[in-house]
Amino acid sequence: MTFLLFIWIGLLAALVVWAIRKPGEGGTLTLAYFLVLSLIHVPGALIFVDPFAAVPGAGASLVGFQMTVIGLTAFVSGAILSRSWNRLPFANTNSVQAVQPKSFEGIGWTIFLTGVASYFVLLPLATLIPSLTSIVAALGTSIVVGLWLRLYGAALTGDRHRTLTTLAILPLLPIATLVNGGFIGFGVCWAISAVAFLFVITHRKRWFFVSAPFVIFFSLSLFVTYMGQRTGIRDLFWNQHAGIVERLDRISTLVTQFQVLDLADQDHIAALNDRLNQNYFVGTGILRHESGAVDLLHGATVSPLALIPRAVWADKPAVGGGGDVVSLFTGISLSRTSSFGVGQVLEFYMDFGLPGVIGGFFILGFILRWLDFGIARALAAGNMRGFLTRSMIGVSMLQPGGNLVEVMVAVVASFLAANLLFTFVLMRRGQQGGAHMRDAAQFAPDPNRAYRSPNT
Repeated sequence: MTFLLFIWIGLLAALVVWAIRKPGEGGTLTLAYFLVLSLIHVPGALIFVDPFAAVPGAGASLVGFQMTVIGLTAFVSGAILSRSWNRLPFANTNSVQAVQPKSFEGIGWTIFLTGVASYFVLLPLATLIPSLTSIVAALGTSIVVGLWLRLYGAALTGDRHRTLTTLAILPLLPIATLVNGGFIGFGVCWAISAVAFLFVITHRKRWFFVSAPFVIFFSLSLFVTYMGQRTGIRDLFWNQHAGIVERLDRISTLVTQFQVLDLADQDHIAALNDRLNQNYFVGTGILRHESGAVDLLHGATVSPLALIPRAVWADKPAVGGGGDVVSLFTGISLSRTSSFGVGQVLEFYMDFGLPGVIGGFFILGFILRWLDFGIARALAAGNMRGFLTRSMIGVSMLQPGGNLVEVMVAVVASFLAANLLFTFVLMRRGQQGGAHMRDAAQFAPDPNRAYRSPNT
């Protein structure tokens, strides 16, 4: 397991050095996906570094982590190839900056507040109208996009205070999603995406390298503390239907009862093994398939029915069912009261085996890096429609622990949501004297001017 962890570190280094080398070429989505996928696989591998640790599932976890490392290798390879392939055709062209640097911060704040309203206010109401939930949930991803624009604007103007105040919002995101629904996953993913964006646009990356070990250790400590309090928190939220004040008071125990991560503590090991060790499910499925107990599904997990809106087909059968699919392939009985995503490593394998993992992650790496280039070019040209479309589609793909069918639906919904956001929010803002916005066809973007002079 230790050797595989060193390979993972090498892959992260290769991604940073060869796939996202220059701030002007983007790379946020690529880096964020790598980190979010690692979040649900690497901590679970750490508990098996000690070969004498009495942790169940060591054999399956080792097999699963091996497959994860193979997938990440293909992902990094696809991202590196995409960078080499995408950067050449756009050399020696001129670009026009349509949005003034300071305007990015105002636009970002507008988009951020739209995302907050969509996710925390409109989303609970959207369930009353078929198919509306997907659109409103996609609008919720503009929380991340708005933070990107604020960080970008602060970088262009050299406003470090604005950068710090934007970063101060990030710890509130997991708290907000926890208070709203009892889950922290979405908030954590959003925060990672914002940090990845800042890492990509800044020239001063050494601060990230120095602080990363401390941040990781603190985050894992906070996670095991949360897992110790999770049952009580969710019982208060879901069964007792407590108000905001009571919820915040209960969440405050994460501070008052904070625990420092200790890999010798069986409760901490169990927390990491239960929630951040997707390797066990992957390995169990692989071993079952290799023993002949279950066959590959050959793409059956991705149903085309998912793309038909329920507003059009009201009686459409349920599609997705992550927990049912995991149980079918791994033979593991899962709780019917919890939500389980298949995860892309397991789903690629259960559909097409090892070639599915290699091919699937290679394509993912290539596409996300291609979207990153589009985001960089759109920012350089001040093309807000192009930026929103690529960004919101890309953020919707940052679900490495979810089901592919959910990602497909989210991509379509994000495309629609991005155009709605541009038309009814940003265009209206422009008409009222805000930033000037122009159509993408008016520009011939130069990737060398993307993320202009960020000195953060």
